[in-house]
Amino acid sequence: MSNPTLDSERVQVRLTTMADADQLAARAFRGAEYDFSQLMGLPQALMSRPDRHGVRLLIAPTVALPDAALDAILSWRLGQYLLTRFYDAEVVAGQAMVREDASAVHAADVHGLAIDKEGGLLTYMTLKQPEGLEGHLYGSPDRPALPCEEVHGRNWQVSIVNAADIPAEQCWEAARFVTDQRRRDDPLIHRGALEIGLAAARLACRPAFSNRVRLVTGDLDPEIALRNLRYFFIPVATFAPHHVSLPGGHPLRPRYSDHPTAPFLANVADMDWATFVRWADIDLALNSGEEETYVRFLLLRQFVSVKESSLKLPNQPKEESLYPVDALTSPSSLGASDALWRSATTGAIPWQALTLGPGEPLPRDRVCWIVEGFAQALTFRAEGLAHLAGIGPEVCFVPQESMAASIASLDAATPLRVLTTTREDFETFWRQRQSLFETSSEKLYGMTEIVSAART
Repeated sequence: MSNPTLDSERVQVRLTTMADADQLAARAFRGAEYDFSQLMGLPQALMSRPDRHGVRLLIAPTVALPDAALDAILSWRLGQYLLTRFYDAEVVAGQAMVREDASAVHAADVHGLAIDKEGGLLTYMTLKQPEGLEGHLYGSPDRPALPCEEVHGRNWQVSIVNAADIPAEQCWEAARFVTDQRRRDDPLIHRGALEIGLAAARLACRPAFSNRVRLVTGDLDPEIALRNLRYFFIPVATFAPHHVSLPGGHPLRPRYSDHPTAPFLANVADMDWATFVRWADIDLALNSGEEETYVRFLLLRQFVSVKESSLKLPNQPKEESLYPVDALTSPSSLGASDALWRSATTGAIPWQALTLGPGEPLPRDRVCWIVEGFAQALTFRAEGLAHLAGIGPEVCFVPQESMAASIASLDAATPLRVLTTTREDFETFWRQRQSLFETSSEKLYGMTEIVSAART
């Protein structure tokens, strides 16, 4: 039975803590006042992109940034994490922190900034490494720990394959991906997140960086970050989310005690043509006006990646399933496709195997799992029809009734083999498959928050 007096005291303590966090964040933001637009065109920048619909992008290593800019970034990061309640306000106040500790930032760390027209930060992310990784392999037990490993340990890596012999200096941690919490309802904030996420992903896959970035690690919230990665067709090896108790006095204690998180590892080599075409479709959406961008991002949710990470050793099924083991446990959908095709042609599963020629329509009222070939989806524009999405192996079309009228056509562009089924039967299969790879989330199709908030 609850104690009304004690409950009231707890509420008052929580309200006081929240107020303190907001005041500390305001103090940090005063130290974050800086015109980041003056950094555009830095000679040592890895990328500097001019304005597109109100967002400029800069990706640069620490050594390229002026001290004042780095101090402002660290103050901005502290302010944002106080507003998200990831930082312990009492610890921040006790240590008189006005910015994050600069000693955790290394010269080779990379900073991604989405900047508005006034020079303020919309979104920030970083790729970072500890010192001393050179000469070690990723699987070396005595190499320096990456930040996420300091929180989650390394026992989760017993289920990782194909990574142990990769040089440790080719592994980077993605961290501090945060949007300006003071403007959460501003569509520009969410556009900034999409822009910098796309730019960073593309940069990591360029030939110039192929020997610098092979693995990306970190930790994530499955109901937000995992679904967003899935939307970008980036498969990651991850694990069941859990709460972590950090030592008392650790400033990030609330982030891990109050929110379930899971470590992840991504293999840049898993990015294939399906991923790159998806990024082109996302780029096309971002290049459109605000209303069209919103519509395109909603429609793209119907095209989903069915590929899992090549780094994850899946769990084996413990229960009887209608579906063959190969379809459930093959990381690539190519192996899963072969198993599903055989089962569909024999009538063992409630899926239909179809062979189509160029120009023939795919059934838009059923889930379409591409086995072989290429299809194109078109949508409506005022001047006529326009490209929406290209889909092929590793990609599945999952129709959503509320969006059906916005897709003008979905036709085979090449000779095509496709599996079709109902959405219910597809989701039954997909949830079984995701549970074995531990990539399940409550919602399957991702990006709900970002896409919804992007509407003007």
